[in-house]
Amino acid sequence: MLLTKIIDYSIRFRRAIIFLIILGSGWSVYSISHSPLDAIPDISDPQIIIYSKWLRSAQLLESEITSPLVRSLLGTKGIRSIRGMSYLGYSFVYVIMENNVSLEKMRHHIIERINTVRNKLPGDADIEVGPEASSMGWIYQYALVNKDKNYDLRELLTLQENQIKIALESVPGVAEVASIGGLTKQYQLKIYPSLLAETGISLKKLISVLKSTSHEIGGRILEVTNRDYQIKGSININNIDQIESMVVGYSKKGNPVQIRDIGYIQVGYDLRRGIADLNGDGEVVGGIVIAQKGENVIDLVSQINKKLKEIKKSIPTDIEIVSTYDRSTLIHKTLSTFFKTLAYELLVVIVVMALFIRHYRIVLAPVLVLVLGILFTAIPLYLLGQTINLFSLAGLFLAMGEMADATIVVVENSVSELEKRDRITDKEKKDIILKTMLKMGKPLFFSLLIIMISFLPIFFLEAQEGRLFDPLVYSKTFAMTFSTLLTFIFLPGLIFVLLGAKGYRGTKGLNDILTRSYRSLLKIVLRYKYHVITINFIIFIVSIPLFWSIEKTFMPRFEEGSILYMPTTLPGMPAKEAGWVLQQMDKKLKAFPEVKRVFGKLGRADTSTDPAPFTMIETTILLKAKSKWRSGMTIKKLIKEMDHKMKIPGFVNAWTQPIKARIDMQTTGIQTPVGIKVIGENIEQIEILGRKVESLLKDLTGTRSIISERISEGYFIDVQFDTDKLAHLGIPSDEALLYVQFALGGDNVAWIRHKRSLIPLSVQYTVDYINTIEKIGRLMVIAPNGDAAPLSELATIKVKKLPEMLRHEDGFLTGYIYINLEDEVSPMTYVEQAKQLLSEKLELPDGYRLEWSGQFEYQLRAERRLYIIIPLVLLSIGILLVFTFKSFVEAILILLSIPFALVGGVWLQWALGYPMTIAVWIGYIALYAVAVQTGIIMIIFLRQSFNQKLMTGKMSPTDIETATIDGAVLRLRPKLITVCTTILSLFPILLSSGAGMEIMKPIAAPMVGGMITSSIHVLFLTPCLFAITKEIMAKRTK
Repeated sequence: MLLTKIIDYSIRFRRAIIFLIILGSGWSVYSISHSPLDAIPDISDPQIIIYSKWLRSAQLLESEITSPLVRSLLGTKGIRSIRGMSYLGYSFVYVIMENNVSLEKMRHHIIERINTVRNKLPGDADIEVGPEASSMGWIYQYALVNKDKNYDLRELLTLQENQIKIALESVPGVAEVASIGGLTKQYQLKIYPSLLAETGISLKKLISVLKSTSHEIGGRILEVTNRDYQIKGSININNIDQIESMVVGYSKKGNPVQIRDIGYIQVGYDLRRGIADLNGDGEVVGGIVIAQKGENVIDLVSQINKKLKEIKKSIPTDIEIVSTYDRSTLIHKTLSTFFKTLAYELLVVIVVMALFIRHYRIVLAPVLVLVLGILFTAIPLYLLGQTINLFSLAGLFLAMGEMADATIVVVENSVSELEKRDRITDKEKKDIILKTMLKMGKPLFFSLLIIMISFLPIFFLEAQEGRLFDPLVYSKTFAMTFSTLLTFIFLPGLIFVLLGAKGYRGTKGLNDILTRSYRSLLKIVLRYKYHVITINFIIFIVSIPLFWSIEKTFMPRFEEGSILYMPTTLPGMPAKEAGWVLQQMDKKLKAFPEVKRVFGKLGRADTSTDPAPFTMIETTILLKAKSKWRSGMTIKKLIKEMDHKMKIPGFVNAWTQPIKARIDMQTTGIQTPVGIKVIGENIEQIEILGRKVESLLKDLTGTRSIISERISEGYFIDVQFDTDKLAHLGIPSDEALLYVQFALGGDNVAWIRHKRSLIPLSVQYTVDYINTIEKIGRLMVIAPNGDAAPLSELATIKVKKLPEMLRHEDGFLTGYIYINLEDEVSPMTYVEQAKQLLSEKLELPDGYRLEWSGQFEYQLRAERRLYIIIPLVLLSIGILLVFTFKSFVEAILILLSIPFALVGGVWLQWALGYPMTIAVWIGYIALYAVAVQTGIIMIIFLRQSFNQKLMTGKMSPTDIETATIDGAVLRLRPKLITVCTTILSLFPILLSSGAGMEIMKPIAAPMVGGMITSSIHVLFLTPCLFAITKEIMAKRTK
């Protein structure tokens, strides 16, 4: 028999096995030290970003760049959705992919598609594929603070771009360092149009000359005196006087015309799309370090901090680099809390086993199997590239009690045999171990197999919820697998070593007391078994409505230790006013005693990973340690106080967290818990429908705030040229458009090199000539032959309201509606009520539709899958039980422990106020497996006792009751130990309050409550049901 050989080899070659265990332990330590660490797994969708820069209107970017790129990628296998966003001067195309798609291959394919359509896109547009980073890549942020105010924002940004950014990007694992805030220094050439007209020099000629300000050419080789010289020629201009002295042409009289003859140069700043503030003390320059996907965050942040220390030595001493966000702090807190709780859980298991078994050497056996099983789990996690995070550790929490159960049963059975003897030889020890393993091996193996199968539904979860819980399932499954292998390969030899030659009296006194008490109580229960079953059935029925009444949501809130304040406002706010508003907001938030630091960001950072419009505020609020908070203050109360304090006219508040916000925005495009996408063909109609939805839902119960994007709010001066009139004067169309691009728009024409910097040079008419529509109309457009005509005669000039930003989703224009809910409102319930209201009150035109988006999507998708897969898994467990016990009836008796486990889980969950989340479902799934395992142990001993009684002859009802009591009482100690270790090992989780426990508590709560009722069921109801079935079968045989 295979099992006999395995046990025999385990004992015979125990030294070799111990040596292999030591090697495996070393490999485990190596795996742990080299595995990436993070707070939570990277649950963001795999994505690739196409980032385009072209200083044109959002409408032009949409039609010329964004839409062609989106259309070129539609229908590509492996792409789930494509979102495009077009703003003034830049656009983003977010390609969201399916989970199983290779990022490298898709990246290559996208580059090929861009190259295919490149000749149809504007030649002067910069189009690039973003860095290999996920939405969780923002791991570190900092601000440059100059308290003496002796450096302006232009100088601080130059320092950031030319020194700090370059140094940090040299750190291995950093994908990109993005700058936010500050002012980009710019040389601005202000032209007097009247002087330009007098010279007869066209604007096109002027632009052409300016583009050569930093021109460099090369020639061929020149041989002189037997030596080869390479030829290089350049025009280097690096100050205002040199620029102003440049000759741009000749006047009608033939005199050279310098720039100073037609205008002047001033130093200003370039167009800004982002502002940063620290603590409300004024504008600062900030930096965002973005990690490459899959990097070890703790190691990377450590390297970043080392590099920053080096940088500080080379920058002015009165400029301080202040950390405004550090992901590693959260990771350290989370892992520290979990490892402490894991140690407490292990201690509880040891104490429980020691109290019951008191053979202190033999107690080491299950402890070692437990520790080694946990340790070896690191090896496959490392090989699979899994991070060690909150959820992978949660899998170990759930596995610990179950891992201990099988070893406890084997060890206790061995000890019970030892208690019968005064002395014991090696052969007798081997026989005891072999007998125990053969008797318990098959049922224990299948019970462990059932536990592993019970978690298969989690592998079938999709998208974000799947990536969130995959590490938990992997770690739990691997831990159970190693525990099973160690139980059959390592444990027999270990018991052989730890069992002494002397006999053992152990805890017979305690065991006798427990046995007598249980036997007496079970006799009473069996006497009234039908009443007991009826009462329990009523309790189960009463629990069903309670189960369905519990509020549903996707996930419990994971406290990141930071708050992200994201108010939404309408477009059109000037940069200066927006900066002042941001500063006042930050000042109010910094005044809260729980707040350590406030870093406000308005608009976008200079990175493809940040698509924020200029109206978007993202304020990161770092919180102090909870020991420094006001008495009784919680995160919910703090946010409520902040929300009340930050009620500012024109702004709609949204409160979230840094990691969560970036994932939500990348996954759905919406940063609020619930949102609506209005999809259609016409942007104006989309806005009208959005406003209607906003009006209908603002008074719906549960709505804290709602705002629909005002898409058509930007003011544009629209110049439409008449081609016939241009042709009459002989002015080419491209030359006429230069007057819009430069004379009015002030576009950059060249870049002047100054030390290590490139400073843009812009060209624009002086403001006195272009500050009204009438003055713009009087501007003279000069033809190549020197003739001129006012702009108003060549074009129609109008002020229009046009989109500042356009969204694309899979080829359709889209508008967003952001909805914030009251604290106690379930997103699922709210969406159902809102859908009903909109179906009654809102009529959608043909070609338009509403799509609900937000967290409830994940919950709905996960629940649909679980409702299908869980019954299939229960069916699989039932088949395994029938195969193990060769009895359909006994399989049913074991499975009945599941609904009674549900009773305790539901009542404790309800009492603690936990909503029904995916985390809670995980707890119930784990509970069902443990309940089945406990039921298996009881049925093993019940059928053993019954079969022994059956061999004596026919069974009367009294004989059946006696056999049932004897079987239930038989090996009561291992049953109590397994129950106590499972329940008590979870108590450290329920009592802990550190970082990450808000995820673990909802998982542990149904397990603790369910194991209490399940244990009562197994100890009392299972014997009752077993006795009833045997009585029925006995009657049928008569």
